Amino acid sequence: MREVDFISQIHKSTKRDYIGRVNNKKYPKSEAAKLAKKFDFDYWDGDRDICYGGYKYIKGRMDNLVRKMIDYYNLNSNSKILDIGCGKGYLLYDFTRFLPGIKVQGIDISDYAINNSKEEIKSNLIKGNATKLPFLDNYFDLVISINTLHCLHAYELFDALKEMERVGKK
Repeated sequence: MREVDFISQIHKSTKRDYIGRVNNKKYPKSEAAKLAKKFDFDYWDGDRDICYGGYKYIKGRMDNLVRKMIDYYNLNSNSKILDIGCGKGYLLYDFTRFLPGIKVQGIDISDYAINNSKEEIKSNLIKGNATKLPFLDNYFDLVISINTLHCLHAYELFDALKEMERVGKK
């Protein structure tokens, strides 16, 4: 399968001092990681030195990414998308902006993220784990997981990838 890079453009558009964040005296990386692994307030909306810090929806930020994915995967209003590790559902919401009527579903392990998600799609988000997806085989036209697999333990990766393949159409 050919690699397609949808993310680098967005990642590079934000200027961050990664070395400074790792060497932060207030929140050394090891301490920040302990807080982040809770996937609670500190991870999503806490101090910027710890994790995302003020993770909020910014209209237009993901527009180019969404357009590219729609074109590349030939998505339309009848398509079904699953986002594994959907967080607050912002990417899924953007798909609904571009393709009214599209079926979107998100799953995340964070109660906090789901409880603080976009109201417009909150009912489409559920709590769950990437290693055991509660969806039918071959149901989704597109299954994405942009910021999740690296959070899993190595022994969970095979099951997560197997589940992604199971619920996605071939």
